[in-house]
Amino acid sequence: MGRVVILDLLLRAKRAVTDAGERGISFIWVAVVFLFLTASAALAIDTSGAFGTARTDQNTADLACLAGVDELPDQTAAINIAVAYIDANWPEMAGSTLTLTLPTATYDAGDGNSVLLDARYGGDDDTMYLRITEVNDATFARTIGHDTITVVQQAACQVQNVRTGIGMLPIGALAGSWGGDLFDCAAKVTGNCAALSPHRSGASAYRDAVVEGIEGDFIKHHGNANLADPETGYAAIDCLASPCNVSETEPGNMSGPWRKALKTRFSEAGGTCDPYNCDTINQVFGTGSLGTGLQPLSAVTPGDLVTTWHDSLYGAFAAAQAATNPSAKHWYYNDDQMDCDNPRLATVPIVNSSLNWALGNAAGTWPNGRKDMKFIGFYTVYLREPNTAAEIANETGPMEADIVWFGPDAECNTGEAFQPFGAGVPVDASVKLVAP
Repeated sequence: MGRVVILDLLLRAKRAVTDAGERGISFIWVAVVFLFLTASAALAIDTSGAFGTARTDQNTADLACLAGVDELPDQTAAINIAVAYIDANWPEMAGSTLTLTLPTATYDAGDGNSVLLDARYGGDDDTMYLRITEVNDATFARTIGHDTITVVQQAACQVQNVRTGIGMLPIGALAGSWGGDLFDCAAKVTGNCAALSPHRSGASAYRDAVVEGIEGDFIKHHGNANLADPETGYAAIDCLASPCNVSETEPGNMSGPWRKALKTRFSEAGGTCDPYNCDTINQVFGTGSLGTGLQPLSAVTPGDLVTTWHDSLYGAFAAAQAATNPSAKHWYYNDDQMDCDNPRLATVPIVNSSLNWALGNAAGTWPNGRKDMKFIGFYTVYLREPNTAAEIANETGPMEADIVWFGPDAECNTGEAFQPFGAGVPVDASVKLVAP
């Protein structure tokens, strides 16, 4: 009996030790998993915040650079104007210490946030550079030993002979994933096919606007209609004035005037299917000295483009990369042989019926009747359809466009630098962002 009791006690002791060991191992695994989940949360939350900060800081750097470089060769004036734009777009920096050591300067808030400015970047009297450093407190990342997150963004810009874009078509695209349909009445409210009349109404005025493209100082606007857009500095302004960002719709089915106008537009310059212009997209852009030519957006990952991309404005970036017919194809161009005067190139404004539209808001719908639409962005497009002499002459076939995005080195075949229509801060049109 005694042996049985002792044996039983020994077995119980063994089980107790085994159970304790398993509990210890379980505790270690729980700790490891908890640490992994905490680190993942830190990465997700703080990385998301860092990308948002980087996007804002890049916009601020771009705008300040464009505003400042217009003052060169006066280096002090260039730096002061750039600092004013920094204050306007990054209010927390207002009142920071500006130290001039021309041609460079520092603008330091004393808390890790600072801006380096160079008004003679690379030794050029017509080039400016900014580097923004922003330090923010981390949230979950503190649990893995990181108290702060530092974001650094830079921009360079140069005084050049610049083409600021192609004449705007009197037609709008809704925000989000635009399919490239230039005149799709079936998809719109009856009696309104997305036609716009920024300056004058009526069929003849509309035909002229399609043929010639509307010239004017058109800018985008985001946010409350009564407040200045943080980038352009202007509130919502009807297109009776200049600059402007609000246009009335043109009620009625304007597809007839639109088709007749396209026929005229494509016959004025002649081209590959004489007497009409049937130039392919590769003929319009060509391959220049940089050797890249036109590329599908899916083939490149342009950092400058991604940082300024807003899904609520352009749709998902990945979807745009994958887009093919019948949706609009998206292309990327960063070469120097673009035929900027080609009639198959144009600008299409992105519009919304809410004058208070801001980034992140819904795409909205087309209104019925003569209503105001706010410009919230712009596409540079290649008019893909109609693309044959028969379709143009008989005013038949689809009316579709492809979207083209541009790199910092994009130029016309005339030697002028190209920047998209309606983009950037309202300064002299002879300045352009370049690669730092």
